[in-house]
Amino acid sequence: MKKLSKIVALCLATSFLFTACGRSNDKSKTNQEEKKEVGVQDNLVIENEGTPVENATLKIAYVSDSPFTGIFHYAFSQNSSDLEIMTYCAGGTFKVDENFKLINGGGADIEFKPEEKKVIITINEKYTWNDGTPVTSADFLEYYKIVAHKDYTGIRFDDDIRNVVGIDEYHAGKTKDISGFKTLSDKKFEINFKTFNPGILWGGGIPYEPIPSHKLKDIPVDKQEAHDITRKSPLSPGPYYIKEIIPGQQVVFEANPYYYKGQPKVKRVIWKVVPSAQIVAALQAGEYDITVALNADLYSKVKDLKNIKVGVQDDLSYTYIGFKLGKWDKEKGEVVTDPNAKMADVRLRKAMAYAIDNNLVGTKFYEGLRRNATQLMIPAFKEYYDESLKGYTIDLEKAKQLLDEAGYKDVNGDGIREDKNGQPFKINFASMSGGATAEPIAQYYMQQWKSIGLDVQLTNGRLIEINSFYDKVEADDPEIDVYQAAWGTGSNPNPTAFYGRKAAFNFPRYATPELDAILNKINSVEAVDKDYRSKAYKEFANYMFENVPVVPTLFRKSIVAVNNRVKKWDITPGSTFTVKDVELTAPEPIK
Repeated sequence: MKKLSKIVALCLATSFLFTACGRSNDKSKTNQEEKKEVGVQDNLVIENEGTPVENATLKIAYVSDSPFTGIFHYAFSQNSSDLEIMTYCAGGTFKVDENFKLINGGGADIEFKPEEKKVIITINEKYTWNDGTPVTSADFLEYYKIVAHKDYTGIRFDDDIRNVVGIDEYHAGKTKDISGFKTLSDKKFEINFKTFNPGILWGGGIPYEPIPSHKLKDIPVDKQEAHDITRKSPLSPGPYYIKEIIPGQQVVFEANPYYYKGQPKVKRVIWKVVPSAQIVAALQAGEYDITVALNADLYSKVKDLKNIKVGVQDDLSYTYIGFKLGKWDKEKGEVVTDPNAKMADVRLRKAMAYAIDNNLVGTKFYEGLRRNATQLMIPAFKEYYDESLKGYTIDLEKAKQLLDEAGYKDVNGDGIREDKNGQPFKINFASMSGGATAEPIAQYYMQQWKSIGLDVQLTNGRLIEINSFYDKVEADDPEIDVYQAAWGTGSNPNPTAFYGRKAAFNFPRYATPELDAILNKINSVEAVDKDYRSKAYKEFANYMFENVPVVPTLFRKSIVAVNNRVKKWDITPGSTFTVKDVELTAPEPIK
């Protein structure tokens, strides 16, 4: 349900670190490997033997080389570690299914009324803040009042929120109320939308957690981010509340005595930031029960430890190689595709896609935690992922044939192809810096492209720092023809924000009437129907595969280390298992 902010989505790219790969030109071997499962497989449920003990403390390690910010307020929080901390305090207001769509059975139930362009939300009668105050409709209205306030400086006042009727008028100071929010009772309210799009089924425009109105309504919006109710003593309707904070380092949770689902089986939780250089030794020493935010490069060091098991699941992100195919028109607020762009020939783009072996990268350098991305719909979205689409796999002969057909020929016999007019043809490739392996992977791609006769060089002769990289990509820097980046999809599968004609984050600057029509289907009221929606998403994936404005390169897995004293840990999407259900079978983590 939660959607990543655009900033967080961009920054996901920094976690994709690579190492140079050797060439692979063995087509028969590649085809054989495709017949079996590639990479590390999911391990969603971890179970251990033992009898639960009383009065044990659950110990959580969050792997990070930076301190957490400590903004525990859903309207203002952006840092991933702060949001991770708040998952223990959140009540899980809306339950989700295996495709992350909102369903009933959480702290609130939701009734969708597409034909009336509204939803009706009924709050569980037992849903209560840890100070004993019931969660009410006012706590959801308060969220809207904060993010739509003229003094609000956060990132949550987005297009989804502005789809609520009357919220723009409230933001402009024309009204004192938000007309689209109707309080039906203390435990029931209605939200009216300007248009009902399928994103609403995933929580688009709906507060995913309440805000304690009884504490915040009298605090000016521009004071809330720094206030003690945000930094020191935030309230919680979830299984735990924050009892103690060591700024930037540690949080101690206690069980919420009013939690609507009953008391957690473990009454106390200690959550701590642990540097990546220290976590393996700490796990060996039995210091933690659950370790989250483990980087892929730590997998080889933890997977064989005897005192832990590793949970594995598909991540909500993918890496890709993008081709610059046009510009962003600021006045019109839309993409303008250039039919004469250097990378405009689809056969050139396909050739570059067929020249790289992403399964080799994932297997050899990520121990299978990365694998070839077959499409722009990630496997985590099971209803919309097209199993029949196999994506681009290495085939150097096919790549060369495509370039021949397109008219890119080696005129002077130096092994490098000229353009269609017989002139020198150089492609500028932008890739960001970040870790010791960023340079080698960029060199691998360029090496593979050279093997099919393309002269590809790093933009400005070097890797680019992440902030400068995205500044250049977003500004359509003429020195960039091709670039490597990543997207965090969030839990909403809708790709319009990344590839729509009016999407500023459509960095390839690719738009066609056919793609417009497909995205219109995805965003239509008809797409509220499950079968219609699934067909539209698969149509999108296949269209983008055939026209290849970007090459999806790697799907990834996320991992969690679970100590053997944890009786059960379940990360299955849509599972009813939560931290409330954790049981510990020994007084301390097992060494």
